[in-house]
Amino acid sequence: MADKKPLKISYCTTCKGRLHHLKQTLPANMAAEKNNPNVEFVVLDYGSEDGLGEWLKENFQAEMDSGRLRYARYEAPYFKMGHAKNMAHRLATGDVLCNVDADNFIVKDFSKWL
Repeated sequence: MADKKPLKISYCTTCKGRLHHLKQTLPANMAAEKNNPNVEFVVLDYGSEDGLGEWLKENFQAEMDSGRLRYARYEAPYFKMGHAKNMAHRLATGDVLCNVDADNFIVKDFSKWL
């Protein structure tokens, strides 16, 4: 039996005005999956006015350059959850897409369980 290629997991987070949460969860979630090369994190900034994009660029530029963290911004006056999640999923490149709210933590190696 041939070896199967591991599935790539995309953790997708949509965010509008939740930088205070993401500052706690994103570093911890990325650390929880640091040993898994088949994981990416997707953050969709849905028109945040709290400096989300600037904070990501200041703190995660290397991760964005490597593709480990994908970031996009969409200008929107109101948050529309379904639209935001669909947009984040379209940005993802994984085989399995997992929504992670800005205030949610994942456990170490959660993708192996998925």
